[in-house]
Amino acid sequence: MRKKLLIILGVVVVLSTVLYLLRTPLLRSCATALIHEDKPEKCEAMFVLSGGAYDRGNAAAKLFQQGLAPTVICTGGNPFAELKTLGVDTLESDLTMANLRRLQVPDSALQQIKYGSSTREEADTILGYCRAHRLQRILIVTSRLHTGRVNKVFRNRFSQAGITVLLCGALSSRFDELNWWKNEDGLIAVNNEWLKRLYYWWKY
Repeated sequence: MRKKLLIILGVVVVLSTVLYLLRTPLLRSCATALIHEDKPEKCEAMFVLSGGAYDRGNAAAKLFQQGLAPTVICTGGNPFAELKTLGVDTLESDLTMANLRRLQVPDSALQQIKYGSSTREEADTILGYCRAHRLQRILIVTSRLHTGRVNKVFRNRFSQAGITVLLCGALSSRFDELNWWKNEDGLIAVNNEWLKRLYYWWKY
């Protein structure tokens, strides 16, 4: 019995040591598994998904300035509740629009779709817009950790409609995605995204 306990203890020690030595690549893989990005190329229009107006707006402005799309369309109908404390009633897509204007994207290049409270709803809304305007190649800007789920929600349905979707992940200004466990915001973001992945897998 004592010999078996020593063997078990030895195995536990070895496994614990291996996991400790490999902790960085293992933790990093929890984030990289969520990421799916494409090489940015010129498209007919760029859509910025709601949520993360600062980071996503910053990324969209850079892509616009590189001439990758003539139009930037901000989507989303979720209200930004925190601003109600200041008496301001606004949507997340309003904040994205404001950030793009701050970054010198001209009003003539900006559009807004005030609808969509989830990735699924935004996908349906954008697909309808693309069909109505006969767009065949679009660029989607979202948070980097969100790109994998966006890919799963968007890719097949847009492909079936003959529309090419390219995904661009906006880097977070609050944490490093590849070292997410070192920051509370990173811990929350990765945890939330994996829970949403599970929810989308279960529901859809």
